[in-house]
Amino acid sequence: MSTSAIICKPTKDTFMRFGVVLLALWGFALYFFYDASIGYPLKNAVYFSHKAFADNGDISIKTSNEQWQQLHAGQPLIKAEKGKLGYSISDSAGKQYQLPAQLEACINCPPQYLNHELMTSGWGNAWADYSAQMHYPIKPSDKPYDAASIQEQWIAGSIATLLGSILLYFIIRTARRVISINGKQVIAAGKSFQVSDISCIDLRQWGAGYKGSASLVVQGKKLKLDGMTYGGFEKETGEPAEAFMRALLAQYEGEIIEYAEQPSQQQ
Repeated sequence: MSTSAIICKPTKDTFMRFGVVLLALWGFALYFFYDASIGYPLKNAVYFSHKAFADNGDISIKTSNEQWQQLHAGQPLIKAEKGKLGYSISDSAGKQYQLPAQLEACINCPPQYLNHELMTSGWGNAWADYSAQMHYPIKPSDKPYDAASIQEQWIAGSIATLLGSILLYFIIRTARRVISINGKQVIAAGKSFQVSDISCIDLRQWGAGYKGSASLVVQGKKLKLDGMTYGGFEKETGEPAEAFMRALLAQYEGEIIEYAEQPSQQQ
């Protein structure tokens, strides 16, 4: 291209805005996927473990150590079913609650629970000791998370991933495009055409302080010029988008729709 060519590439601010939104979308996707695969099952493990301590705390006071061991030694703390995805619990309403795939509490009672003396001194003490060992929160969630809640997290994560992927496509497309003018040859909106192919230029949203966009009617089709994305209006960089528009208007002789407050340039 000749030295008189004006080429407006995507601005750094454009990629920063895209990047922030992309990171947010994929960040949320990871958060949703984590909750679905790890977070919610782990919270269920805490909830049902705490429930087992609480439900049997008073019973321990009414039994001897020998009776307590006979009842619980070799028994699981959480009575769950093992399936393809790991352990799960079903309630009377038919709801399923997924647990972590490898959960010792579904196989054996922990030492703190089997310690009859500790349990009879107050099941809360036994739970505090066990929860500290397992790095569980001392207070469980208010309710367990059923299969439907976990499914919602998978769906939300998938939607966020899809939206992020769509945005990534537009980022790549934007990075590959420019708006430029070289003599009478114009490139805009991914199209290449001559100045003489333009029948109307709408400048009502052009320029700094506006949306930085203009519309061209090229061979009967409307194309958008995004000056904020391509070139920009920063004085430090010479206002590339404005320089492009001045070069285009210098050669254009068709209809112009101007700013409302400025006199028309229509010939």
